[in-house]
Amino acid sequence: MRHRGEEDVVVIGGGIAGLTAAIYVARSGRSVTIIEQSSDVGGRARTAIDNGYYFNQGPRALYLSGAGVKILNEIEVRYSGKAPPTPTYAIKHGKKYPLPTNLSSLITTKLLKGLSSRVEAIRTFASLNKIKFSEFEEVSLQEWLDKKILHRDVADLLKLLCRVATYANDPEVQSAGSSLSQLQMAIESGVIYLDDGWQTLVKGLVAKAQEAKVMIVKGKRVVEVDSDNNNLTSSVSPWKIHLSDDSSMSASVLIIATSPRGAYELFRTRPDIMSYVIDAGKRPVRAACLDVALSTLPNRSVPVAFGIDSPLYLSVHSESAKLAPKGGALIHVLKYLGSSHEPNPKDDRLEMEALLDMVQPGWRDVIVKQRFLANMIVSNSLVAAAQGGTLRRPDTRVSEAEGLYIAGDWVGAEGLLADASFASAKRAAQQILKTHPRLVYSMAQN
Repeated sequence: MRHRGEEDVVVIGGGIAGLTAAIYVARSGRSVTIIEQSSDVGGRARTAIDNGYYFNQGPRALYLSGAGVKILNEIEVRYSGKAPPTPTYAIKHGKKYPLPTNLSSLITTKLLKGLSSRVEAIRTFASLNKIKFSEFEEVSLQEWLDKKILHRDVADLLKLLCRVATYANDPEVQSAGSSLSQLQMAIESGVIYLDDGWQTLVKGLVAKAQEAKVMIVKGKRVVEVDSDNNNLTSSVSPWKIHLSDDSSMSASVLIIATSPRGAYELFRTRPDIMSYVIDAGKRPVRAACLDVALSTLPNRSVPVAFGIDSPLYLSVHSESAKLAPKGGALIHVLKYLGSSHEPNPKDDRLEMEALLDMVQPGWRDVIVKQRFLANMIVSNSLVAAAQGGTLRRPDTRVSEAEGLYIAGDWVGAEGLLADASFASAKRAAQQILKTHPRLVYSMAQN
């Protein structure tokens, strides 16, 4: 086995979390190497480009007051984009209704029946910013709705909005605190769709990593991690990383930025180290996604539609962001798959096509390309009430072993989705720079 020498820090995984952590640590002057098993970095943030159409891996939005925006600004990654197109519609019993977006539309919407429902909806939305979300981390969204909301139509509207904000369709399981907090953030500050897709963030992160002299190794899988030091809590426990090409390397500090199962399997000879992460990966957030590129958009009057009595989503992302050639359109259609839902790709696709037929009649006649992802992982772990919500997700520092850290959308107490990846990456880097004395602590403090 060939040995490549020792690095200060090795990052396993070249997605958003791995790239971000590497940038922060490398800017302190340490040598950092990222090892990515795929032929390119970016993970689920990669964008496929085909004849001028930009296919993200499902509909992706950047939350403007989330951790991601703050960190991207801090490390000076540039991007552009716009808010989702309007108007937005809700689909109920096969009919389209304008989705209420402000006080006056809540008063007049036909989605809510009767004055008492409208009054409750107004009071509920007005009080969201007063809720102590941390008090409801261990309460399921459904339990919270059953206790706090009297009218079924108001509860259905809240479930729809939480589903869209979190991408999760598990009200009986997901944490009310994290779901409502995400909804409040979306209402308060909004989101944007990114020009040229999320690949623009990947390119920006790679450029900043290269500026910081991060070495990126692609197309090599880490098959195992071990240590020559049996006392892994010792301050001197260099990690040995064994690669798929039969080479190896050593590192003083290791950051694992993979899925929970991927992290666990790296330590199969030492299952005592990472055994707890298996629980984090038992319920990934999943969706079926149909991406459709059209030569023209048949119906510009309905650019966004959400299902109330079915977990469906449709958005013409190209109406806001630069994702299609002039005159063309790129549509994302999504079916949110709950953890108890057994995927049925044929039926799921038919449901999504039926929504397209309803909202964009004639779309089949102007297809340029379509892509179907039957069981896409949106997030590696559902934030479940029974597991304590975000507050009890695994910390970035692995207490069982010195110099071992994790990062990703399933790690740390801050944020959901990509925001969790960014936040945990920064936190891991901060802990490394603070804990390991050879590092110069030069990161900005927020």
